[in-house]
Amino acid sequence: GFSEAVRTIRTGVVLSGLDNPHKIIVVTSSVPDEGKTSLASNLAASLGQMERVLLLEADMRRPSFRRIFEFDQDRPGLADVAAGNATSEQAIQCFDGIDVMACGTTPPNPLELVSSQRFTDLLEKLDQQYDRIVIDTPPVQAVSDPLVLSTHANTVIYMVKSDATPVPLVRKGLERLAEVYAPIAGIVLDHVDVKKSRKYGYGYGYGSKYG
Repeated sequence: GFSEAVRTIRTGVVLSGLDNPHKIIVVTSSVPDEGKTSLASNLAASLGQMERVLLLEADMRRPSFRRIFEFDQDRPGLADVAAGNATSEQAIQCFDGIDVMACGTTPPNPLELVSSQRFTDLLEKLDQQYDRIVIDTPPVQAVSDPLVLSTHANTVIYMVKSDATPVPLVRKGLERLAEVYAPIAGIVLDHVDVKKSRKYGYGYGYGSKYG
């Protein structure tokens, strides 16, 4: 079920950009722990089954890629490349069919780093090398980094944790993105209680036919 849900999201992203493909995809949320890193990682893996994909860890305040992908702790990453202390070739690692660039050295000034011309130049270079770039960013309500990163994006996916994130907080986050004209593709609802949804009549009756 989870894999099919990710494939459905992949299909939505691909079909919504048939004439102008969404090459740079930003994934964000309102607050931490809503599942955006899981979505970004699995979406990149799903897209990687068809295209050449790079997954970027731009959440430099709470980096987790090194732990998730069990990368070498001393390997340079996005922050090091953006600061001019390493090359993208040194920072990129392959994992399960996709290329991944973890944060690397945690920078003291993430916002300044993603706002720099050097970071823009790096994205432009990577854009020429990959079919898709999926960027995991910090939450919108926590810092301004995702607002800056969304200006580079062709599409933005907003993650919301079901029955946890207050609706006013979601609206406020979407308003912040709208203020910088972020190309929001839509919202992904995570941690949905399927049994509860069925109880209230939200099921579509496909279970017996599609499993």
